[in-house]
Amino acid sequence: MIDPLLPLVISVPLALLFFMASRHKLESIPHFQAQLGAYKILPPQLLPIIARILPWLEMSLVFLLLIPLTRPFAGSVSATLLVVYALAMAVNLKRGRGEIDCGCGAKPQELSMWLVLRNAVLALGALVLAIPALDRGLVVSDLFVVALLTAVLAMVYLTVDELVRNYSAILK
Repeated sequence: MIDPLLPLVISVPLALLFFMASRHKLESIPHFQAQLGAYKILPPQLLPIIARILPWLEMSLVFLLLIPLTRPFAGSVSATLLVVYALAMAVNLKRGRGEIDCGCGAKPQELSMWLVLRNAVLALGALVLAIPALDRGLVVSDLFVVALLTAVLAMVYLTVDELVRNYSAILK
C-alpha cells in the first residue's frame, strides 16, 4: 500500500497532460488524423474513427484520473495508451521514419527515442495509480504539497520536452 498523497501527486499532472493533449487534438481533428496516418500503422479506413475517439478517450481520462474511485482503472488505461503511443513511435523509428510529427502537442516534434522513453516513464507512473492507497485522511497541507509538486512536475515535463525538441533540431 502507498500513501494516499502519491496517487494525487501522479494523477493531477497526468490529468493535466491528457487535458492538454486531447485539447490539441480536438482543435483540429483533420490535422490529428493526418498525424495518425503518417505513422502508417492503422488501416486508412480506421483513421477517421480513431482520430475522433482518441481525443475523447484522453479527455475522459482527465476526469477518471481525478476521481479516487476510478483512479486505478484510469491509471491502467492511461498506462496502456502511453505504451501504445511509445510502441507506435518505436516502430516508426525502427523503420527509419523519425521525421514525422509525434502528434503529442501543439508544437510539431519529430519522433525520437527520448519520446519513447518519456512515454514509458509516464506509463510507469500511471501504473502506480493501480496500487492500493493507505486509508489516511488528507489534510490541508497535503493539498499544498499536491499543488507544489504538480507545478514542479509540470515544469520538469515542459523543460525535458523543450530539451528533447532542441536536441532533435541540433541533430538535423
